Amino acid sequence: MGAMMPIKEFSCKNCDSVYEDLVKHDEKGKYPGVLCPECGSEEKTPLMSSCKCNFTNPVNSDRWNSESTGHDYRFKHNLPNVIKQRQAAEQQSHMGTDPYPNKDDISSGKYFSEVQ
Repeated sequence: MGAMMPIKEFSCKNCDSVYEDLVKHDEKGKYPGVLCPECGSEEKTPLMSSCKCNFTNPVNSDRWNSESTGHDYRFKHNLPNVIKQRQAAEQQSHMGTDPYPNKDDISSGKYFSEVQ
């Protein structure tokens, strides 16, 4: 695996021009071979630069993950199906009704007897 070659910013000490170059990291900060594109000088100061990356879905461009509508969309997307499933389950369920009407094992039948 080869060495990573980041883009590094420099400021020319001769003409104050700011420029970039693709270079390997130099522990001493000298970066030999990097020349100012304006005046050709090797005298330079490495500048601290920031890293910027763009992902495939910028904020608020993806309907599933956007900050403003993401949760609402996910919640409401399947809501009609969920309501239908809930209604069907309630109709098939015996919740709230007695599944064994007229079942009385205590007052009569073969297991009925006086407690001793």
